[in-house]
Amino acid sequence: MNSAELARRRVLAWLIDFLVIIGLSLPLQWIGSVAGTLYFLLRDGLFDGQSVGKRILGLRVLVLPQERRCGFQDSAIRNVLWIIPVMNLVMALTGLQALTHDPHGRHWGDRLANTRVVSAS
Repeated sequence: MNSAELARRRVLAWLIDFLVIIGLSLPLQWIGSVAGTLYFLLRDGLFDGQSVGKRILGLRVLVLPQERRCGFQDSAIRNVLWIIPVMNLVMALTGLQALTHDPHGRHWGDRLANTRVVSAS
């Protein structure tokens, strides 16, 4: 899979995960907000290194250098920047650029957790 296709799938997976978060947050009020935040942090530790969105789009998060599946702790490190106010805006603005211009398609969270998103097949 080329880098443009991988980036496209990652963006779509992120959008699916965002819809899951909204689905958790809206009907359940504050408990839903907590559940949505926990899902956002831990999502890449689910399903053998796949969030719901990544699973649907055939992607997986691996921890480098041994290329083991992403666990819950790795996922929390990888996604913590997304839940910090202002930093999530920076991540959104620079994330697409990183996905398309970094040789391995790694954004800041990937570098922080030393992870990489790959095709699951």
